[in-house]
Amino acid sequence: MRFEKEVGESLTYKFAQAAGEMRAQGKEIISLGLGEPDFKTPEYVVEATTKALHDGFTHYSATQGWPDLRKLIAADCNRNYNADYSMNDVIVTPGIKAAVYFSLAVILEPNDEIILISPYYVSYPAMVKLAEPTAKIVNVTLDKNFRLDTEKLKAAFNSNTKAILINTPNNPTGMVLSQEEVELIVALASEYNAYVIADEVYEKLVYSKYKHTSFGKYQQIKDRLVICNGYSKSHAMTGWRLGYAIGAHDIIAKMNKLQQHINTNTCTFIQVGACSIYQNEPAHIPPYVQELEKRIAFFDDRLNKLDYITAVKPQAGFFYFVDISQTGVDSNTFCADLLKKTGIASTPGIAFGPEWDSYVRFSIAVPMTTLERAAELLKGYRFES
Repeated sequence: MRFEKEVGESLTYKFAQAAGEMRAQGKEIISLGLGEPDFKTPEYVVEATTKALHDGFTHYSATQGWPDLRKLIAADCNRNYNADYSMNDVIVTPGIKAAVYFSLAVILEPNDEIILISPYYVSYPAMVKLAEPTAKIVNVTLDKNFRLDTEKLKAAFNSNTKAILINTPNNPTGMVLSQEEVELIVALASEYNAYVIADEVYEKLVYSKYKHTSFGKYQQIKDRLVICNGYSKSHAMTGWRLGYAIGAHDIIAKMNKLQQHINTNTCTFIQVGACSIYQNEPAHIPPYVQELEKRIAFFDDRLNKLDYITAVKPQAGFFYFVDISQTGVDSNTFCADLLKKTGIASTPGIAFGPEWDSYVRFSIAVPMTTLERAAELLKGYRFES
């Protein structure tokens, strides 16, 4: 395999590993690096999965996914999107990353162009280059308020554009694409006959003043749309490795061929247990989101009092992407120094696009007491070379 420069070590895991090594040495570490919710997986999911194990669901399942789960996913999407998907339009994968990667591998061909909205999820460029090493990545950079620049977006599309890969709500900025922004992307994708791959994993973690607009609502692009989603963030199931893609039937069928030769199938008893997600009210989500809003309000207040940080308050999820340009150093240097002096682990902005080397991502997926301690340490921190 040819490894392009984009296929490097994940900086999110690199700094998390460094923090782990320092913790093992007995040092105080405050991990604000990884995006892993500190909430518990709903008990009904645990119970249903345990029952599935005891009931003998420990063998192969259909490669495309457990039929009952695929039916439930399709029905849920149809309700939410006013769409007409069937279970055959769904594939269940071991994590959402697999769904995104399979989508890229199926869609991209040599020398195609693909648009990424920058800052982007850290693994997107690597996924693109693993799927098709010759693909050209075209970055559309958000403005300083993390909104789409209409003219930049329009200029990025051309006759060679094969797809656009979008994450909304966005990691790392926490911003939610407006309905108008979504509709502009839909219009441009239609005009240039391009695919839309939408990663909507944070859709249920939108704060009270904002609204998520799913690409699934725009069925005029159904034949060129793939939506990737899962339960890792909304149901605190990061370690379960369960995701799915729903969309264009021919794309899903090709993704299934890849899965046949790579994964065989996604873990059977986990899929059976996940059916309970659609059979129970998601009562945990409103208080979960309220807690995230409380944390982000606290952190926003504290960060904007620091003379070396400027920040735009997120609208969803559990990340805060802040501008550290006033320190005069790059993001890797800042994060390394912050970890060494305070024990706070964060993620360098360069991981999310070359244009963001003066930014740093903090995670608020930690208890409030941890955020309070972090805020105290950040208040006393100064970069000195």
